Amino acid sequence: MKARRILVIGIFASLALFTGMGGAQTVVVGTGNPDIDIAAVQAAVDRGGSILLRGHFSFNNPPTKHGALPDLMAMVLVSKESIISGTWNEHGEVTAIDGGEIPFAVEAGGAAVRIERLRFIRPKRYAIFVDAVTGLAIDSCIIESVEPLPFSGNATGMSYGFGISVSTLLGLPTPESPGKPENISGKLSIADNQISLNSAADEGMGIMIVSVGDLERPVDLDISANTISNASQKAINLKQIGGRARIERNLITSSVVYTGPARGFIAGIHCGGSGSYLVAHNRIDMADPNGAGIRLRAYPGLGSAIESATVADNDVTMSAEEDAVLGARSAGVEILGLARDNTVHQNRIRGHARIALSLAPDNTGIPTRNSLYENDHEGFISSAANRGQQK
Repeated sequence: MKARRILVIGIFASLALFTGMGGAQTVVVGTGNPDIDIAAVQAAVDRGGSILLRGHFSFNNPPTKHGALPDLMAMVLVSKESIISGTWNEHGEVTAIDGGEIPFAVEAGGAAVRIERLRFIRPKRYAIFVDAVTGLAIDSCIIESVEPLPFSGNATGMSYGFGISVSTLLGLPTPESPGKPENISGKLSIADNQISLNSAADEGMGIMIVSVGDLERPVDLDISANTISNASQKAINLKQIGGRARIERNLITSSVVYTGPARGFIAGIHCGGSGSYLVAHNRIDMADPNGAGIRLRAYPGLGSAIESATVADNDVTMSAEEDAVLGARSAGVEILGLARDNTVHQNRIRGHARIALSLAPDNTGIPTRNSLYENDHEGFISSAANRGQQK
């Protein structure tokens, strides 16, 4: 009884309310004790509203919050309209959250959520996972060294480590399990974040958005000015977007190179299936010899074409070693499968890959009516162009 009383006192001691211009705000101060910190943050987000996190928090306990999705377990579950903010201490250090398997899962159907100015240190599997929201902003967060883990019941044993995932299902949509895209709608902004991944992850991605928005409840998605390093699969991966997506001014670097057969379609930025896409003003440097800097692709799982996307004014550097064996998917920019009326123009492609610009069929179909013009690949070394400089 004494230990329980101390825990309860500790939780309430770390909560303080004050009234400012934005109304009541809950302030939670980190203690470094996961038994106190996790409970205190959960109590704050259960209130909703404006929440300020100060100091250093430990989330190094097993997850106990069950999400609505099967197999979704998290440290803290956000279910109400909330603004969750960190701040800086006197040493200029931002609020830190250490560890935790999915530190924040957001299931706030019909509500808006904002998460900003937090530093996630070695989160496990995902730093932030969102599967229901109406309006979302994830801004100015630092996500460091996401620790990959396998999913329970996964016979392959593959490990997954993602920075931010906004998806209405765990996995990828199929005709039998398309997700619930209507659960995520409105303005979605993921901006000015720094995400570093663990190169040991079988599936390592910085930002993944899957099966969100529909005709009645579309999304307006903005992914901008993020820095993403060492994704082992795709730094930014979008599939089946009901609405429009702008991917602009991101800095993507990855030195990860597979030593065996490539797992999946590696890319700096990957856009697949339905949605209206603009990919512009990004800087991408990819080392994997079977990867693409930017890829537009139909989504085979649902037979969805990718249509009317624009890829413009990007700087793509392919950094495969000169003696690397370049795979079939090695390209600066690739348009793959059932892809129609897409435009690729005024991009700068440098380095070494199989080809600078690629149009290729797959089992979904053949690219048609796509426009590629005014792209600069002077000095680019292509193995598909007479083993020399591509003209």
